[in-house]
Amino acid sequence: MAKNFSSDGSTVSFVAPTGGAVAGQPLALDQLVVMPLSSGPKGTLLVGVTNGAWVVPVAAGLKLGAKVSVLAGALVADGTADSVPFGKLLADELGGYAEALLVQ
Repeated sequence: MAKNFSSDGSTVSFVAPTGGAVAGQPLALDQLVVMPLSSGPKGTLLVGVTNGAWVVPVAAGLKLGAKVSVLAGALVADGTADSVPFGKLLADELGGYAEALLVQ
């Protein structure tokens, strides 16, 4: 039996980067994307979720099933410069928001 299991990886503790973190706003930590469960300024120890479905700000016109990335706390089309892969949309963009599946 394996004795090196540490967790299911659904959450991760992290220190808020420059600019801080906002609860429920996607945050890229290098190539890992998390959804912070609380807000805090730079240096605050926080917990982020690494999976799940979230209703978040998205660029206009994105459609259900589209691959998306995160850039500055919002989802944009996959491949946008300086963005980090997030996952797939579970709904069309409506009013600047859509449900998206966070897939690492």
